[in-house]
Amino acid sequence: MTTAMNTQPGAANAGILRFGRQNAILVAFVVVLLVLALTRQQFLTIENITNILQQNAIIGVIACGMTFAIIIGGFDLSVGAAAALSAVVCASVMASGGSLAIPLGLGAGLIAGVVTGSINGWLVAYLRVNPFVATLGTMTIIRGLIYVGTNATPIFGVPYEIINLGLGKIAGIPVVTIIFTGVALALGCLLHSTRFGHYVYTVGGNARAASMMGINTRRVQFLTYLLVSICAALAGMLLVGQTASGQPQTALGYELTAIAAVIVGGASLGGGRGRMIDTVLGVLLLGVVSNALNLFGVSPFWQPVATGMILIAAVALDRKNAA
Repeated sequence: MTTAMNTQPGAANAGILRFGRQNAILVAFVVVLLVLALTRQQFLTIENITNILQQNAIIGVIACGMTFAIIIGGFDLSVGAAAALSAVVCASVMASGGSLAIPLGLGAGLIAGVVTGSINGWLVAYLRVNPFVATLGTMTIIRGLIYVGTNATPIFGVPYEIINLGLGKIAGIPVVTIIFTGVALALGCLLHSTRFGHYVYTVGGNARAASMMGINTRRVQFLTYLLVSICAALAGMLLVGQTASGQPQTALGYELTAIAAVIVGGASLGGGRGRMIDTVLGVLLLGVVSNALNLFGVSPFWQPVATGMILIAAVALDRKNAA
């Protein structure tokens, strides 16, 4: 009887510790929310919550795609440049006018993302170029081409209706947040409930073993980088909706923030591990921390410092658990 009573608390403690390890990002997010709710009354206002959701939705869309790249054992440094290219192409087509300016512009922006993703996928999957080198190269080339093509000048003259895509609300919820939610749900289902998602985990865990199992690893890698760039293209089109223009310098640094959100969410840089819900929580956690600094009156120049510290802590914890 005594032994059973002693065993139950031990098992309960072990279960709590296991839950904490498996859902560390959720625990951290809840703790941060509670602290801010108790220390800053304006944090829980509808205006502030809406602001957090709207400001982080575009990064969230990119991070959802980046989740696939990191799980497969790589990453994509070109997503910011791909978003800027999509924004510039989209705005240029829309500015040409016509009754179909908006759908044609959105289609052109999507094509720009497909082209970028195809190049990255070809370099990584078929030419076996290291993902860091390949995507860093495409990022540099794309940024350069954007500046050459626009003379570093924003593209104006887009239809005013596109503002509804970036700044509009439905039932008080920002449209970009609804889109982010839809992307997260769709890609979450793709990652966790389809054969392709299973292949992504398998290739990320051990590409050689996956190949021996009959999985076309090159095709999986190619499609992964294509998917990442499509998400970046969608983000670029949303940026057009927020600024009513195509900004050549838009989305600078978005790639590092997206990677940080995925890693903070618990995905492993070694590949083979990660969950879409944790990526969403990672995006929201970084957004809430940034918002908290604003509420406490901290200079915005400290926000990248906070993001970097959180990223380093997440990677260190991941390495410790792996050891």
